[in-house]
Amino acid sequence: MDRLLEATLNVVKNRGEYLFLDVSRPYAYTLVARVDKTKYIVKVAADSEEVSQSAIKDLKLLGTYTDASAVCLVSNVKGQILQRGVVHIRDGITFMSLSTFADLLDGKQPFFRLSRGIITASIDGEKLKERRQKAAMSLGTLALNLGVSRETVYRYERGEIEAPMRIAQRLMALFGEDIVKPIDVNEKPKTRPEELASRMIQPHVYRLVESHPDAVTREKKPIFISSDRERYAKTVELAQALDAEVEGR
Repeated sequence: MDRLLEATLNVVKNRGEYLFLDVSRPYAYTLVARVDKTKYIVKVAADSEEVSQSAIKDLKLLGTYTDASAVCLVSNVKGQILQRGVVHIRDGITFMSLSTFADLLDGKQPFFRLSRGIITASIDGEKLKERRQKAAMSLGTLALNLGVSRETVYRYERGEIEAPMRIAQRLMALFGEDIVKPIDVNEKPKTRPEELASRMIQPHVYRLVESHPDAVTREKKPIFISSDRERYAKTVELAQALDAEVEGR
């Protein structure tokens, strides 16, 4: 078994349980885990580049229709090590390291985002202004302390730009950890209308490409549509893990 996958299973079992696992092929997901009341559809890969665009679409559709959180656990993003507490968001799906996932399961959300090789954080501008003024600190004084321009601090307070990791960490040290907005990893993925259109087989029925079911829809419960005998048993197992029904065709 792959070391990252083995470590992932250990993290999950120490905090909850895994309900589904299949590594026979590189499906869009590797396992389904439940921790407390939250279910996670998890893809485990060494690098984010190993997760295809079609897999991303499958994850978004499955997450949308089963009300589960879809995440990818990776060690690297395009060869760059993904640090603890840092996530990479691609087309609405969150990529994170196993250590960040473990922190998430323990109730600690990440603050930092990796995009185009740069790590940034979103500053709570209202809190920053309020706490700066309470500390009797001018824009210029804080700017000097941070090593940025007065205009940059002003733009942080207005929520116009994100702060580089070094600046965000300095602001957290000065004004408290909650000066940075946490990233809601458990927010359900949103599938864009054009993505739905590209996968629609018939109204409200969407094709899955790298999954055990052939398609997904929803009535009172999610429904997985399956016509492949080879994958049918695992489709049923996946459906049980995600509280879905299976319809054969």
